[in-house]
Formats: sequence, structure tokens, C-alpha cells
Amino acid sequence: MKLLARYLLKELLVPLCVWVAFMFLLLFVMQFLRGTDVLLGSAVTLGDLGRLIAYLAPHFLVMALPIAFLLAILLGLGRLGEDRELTSLQALGISPLQLLAAPLSVGIALSAFMVLLTSTVEPWGLTGVKDLVGEVIQKNVAGDVKSGVFYEDLSDLTLYAQKVAPKGGGWTNVLLHDDRDPSSPLLVLAHKGSVGTSERGEALRIELKEGEVHRANRSSVDASVVAFDKAEINVGLGGSLSRRNRFRSPKEELTPVELIAAAKDAEERRDDPRPFLMALHSRLGNAVAPMAFALLGTPLAIGRRQAGRAWGYLLTLGGYVLYYLLSRAFEQMGQKGQLPVLVAGQLANVLFMVVGAFALYRVTRSGTVR
Repeated sequence: MKLLARYLLKELLVPLCVWVAFMFLLLFVMQFLRGTDVLLGSAVTLGDLGRLIAYLAPHFLVMALPIAFLLAILLGLGRLGEDRELTSLQALGISPLQLLAAPLSVGIALSAFMVLLTSTVEPWGLTGVKDLVGEVIQKNVAGDVKSGVFYEDLSDLTLYAQKVAPKGGGWTNVLLHDDRDPSSPLLVLAHKGSVGTSERGEALRIELKEGEVHRANRSSVDASVVAFDKAEINVGLGGSLSRRNRFRSPKEELTPVELIAAAKDAEERRDDPRPFLMALHSRLGNAVAPMAFALLGTPLAIGRRQAGRAWGYLLTLGGYVLYYLLSRAFEQMGQKGQLPVLVAGQLANVLFMVVGAFALYRVTRSGTVR
């Protein structure tokens, strides 16, 4: 039995590692394409890309492990069926229930690993991504402002500098038109200027020195002029920077303890705590998915007739899409109060386990591939 267990583990772990690597690369490419306007900016360095990969790695692992594990089961055990090895094992008295032990053990280990990731490293990484992308956006803005060219990539703001010092050294003879308040636009003229980071790190801070502010009122002919020695203008609070930072996922940046604390704070403010609790239980439900996939995937892999690898790919894709749709549907029901959040977070896993147990019963009675 130990020899059989080692053999089955090898058949599972090798394709699992291959599929995790493939899914990791696929997810990174998809995220990269979503953020090309940020990641292909003039100020992005290889070090920034390396930090981004390191920060996103835990999140990508959490996303890739369940589907990679399901692929490993259906294709790894499916190969044994195609080579008639399962038939030989059945002739030796090895039951489908005994074959389930190896996939289920791997599924339990993966679930424990995913719980650890989602509780510690994943929130840390996503928080790091938020800060890094905000920093890159700010560096891109500083690098994209050119001498004698109007810069209009900031929402409702137009920036012009007669001279821009190299490597972010600052601007000279700056013009800034602020149209964020259409009824009272601002025209700011300054001798010197530079760009920095706001205290919360979520916006640009444009620092201006030795200038004046011209404020107009479109509902009347009134206008005002104010001179200043130093002024600061925050840009991007809930605006263009937030829209351009497409790597953000605020609830996933919180640890389970922080989600529980946020739910308690919401209750104290008489707000709805369900979004935070649902985020917590959805995260736990996703972590339990490998166990559900082990229970469902094993009988499907060993009980099917020879139909080639294409059948395995199709079944894997269909099964995961169904799981994803069910999870999202139950999550929405949990957020609306139609289901308890604990039930909503685990119901997709329970359904897959029930179907898997029934399929295993059928395979046990009818035998493996013939």
C-alpha cells in the first residue's frame, strides 16, 4: 500500500506542479495586460516588476491551486485508466475508495496551505501591490511631464511646466488648471513645482512655490486672486489614480482578524457587516475547494471510459466554471441575507462533495475503467 500511495502521489504531484506553473504564468500575463497603462510607464524598472511578482505570488497561488489540482486529478488518474493500470489494480483487489486516499490527502494539505496563505501572506502581498502600483503611478506622472508640453492624463486637471529638471528634480514656471469644481475653476501659476506622495499614499501631492491662484465664478463676473509662498494640491482621491490602479482588491487586503474587526465596527455603526463576513467565509470556502475537488474528481477520473485527454480538459473546465458560478451565486445570496454567510461560503463545496460521494459510490459498485 505504501508503494501504491507513493506511485499515486507521483502521478498527482508532477502534473500539479506543471499546471500550477502554467496557471501562475497565465494569471500574471492577464494581470499585466490589465495594468499596461501603469506597468509600461516611463518610470517602471525591472525592480518594480520583480516586487510586483513577489507581492502577487501568494494571490496567484490561491487562485491557481484549486483548478490545477482538479486538472492533476482528472489527467493524472485519467492516464492510469487509459493505460489500463486501474483495471490491473482493480484485479488485485484495490478499490476506488483506496485510490481516493492519495488525492484526498493532497487536497487536505493544499487546503491547509491555502488557509495559511489567505490568512497571512496574501493580504500582505495585496497591500504591497496597492502601495507599489500607487508609487509607480506617481513616478510615471513625474516622468511623463515634459518641458513645454501640456499634461492632461489627470482627471479634470491640466499641467504645464516650461522647464522640467531631469530625474524628477522639479518644474519651473508651472501652470495648473483645476476644473474639478466646474462652477469655480482654478488657474494656478507658480515659479517652482514638484510631485510627491500624500500622507495616505493614495494620491499625488503637487507642491507649488512662489505663485498665485486665480479663481473664477462662472455664475457671476466675480474673480479672486490669492498669492502664496507654498501650496499643495492633492490629486487622485477617488479619481484617476484609483481607476488606474486595477490591481486593488480592498477586502482581500484584510486578514481574517481584520475582516472580523471590520464587521464588528460596521455593527457598532449600525451598518451591514455581511460584506466583510461574506468575504471571510468566501475565502475559507475557496481554501476548502481542493478537498471537494478531490472527492469529485477522483471517481470521475477513474470511472470514465477511454475518451482521450480532450475529455479531461473539457470536464475540468466545465467543472471549475460551474463551481465558480455556484460560489458567486451563493456569495451574492449571502450578502443579501438570503443565506447565512457560513452556509453561503461553503455550499458550493458541500454540493460538490455530495455529488462526488455519489459518483464514488457508483464507481465502487460498477468498477473502474474497463
